[in-house]
Amino acid sequence: MSGTLDERARVTVSPSVYARTFGEEVVLLEFGKGEYFGLDVVGTDIWRRLEGGDALGAVADHIATRYDVGREEALRDIVDLVTQLRDHDLVSTM
Repeated sequence: MSGTLDERARVTVSPSVYARTFGEEVVLLEFGKGEYFGLDVVGTDIWRRLEGGDALGAVADHIATRYDVGREEALRDIVDLVTQLRDHDLVSTM
């Protein structure tokens, strides 16, 4: 899927990505390019939900409740993160 993401979008983790937990954070390794990416605590929470198959809207609901942030702000930040992950070939969207 290319273009704009909405709350119904879901992601699939690229088969060339290895995720490793370090404390409360996750480091992603993209084997094809040999690049590392780090996710903070909130990014890790989002990553785990995406890995589990949640749609972006469901992830936004969770983040808004857990971190006391507005749902629209959470969704906007999640879309930004997923766009970056997709741009680096870590996930594909559907």
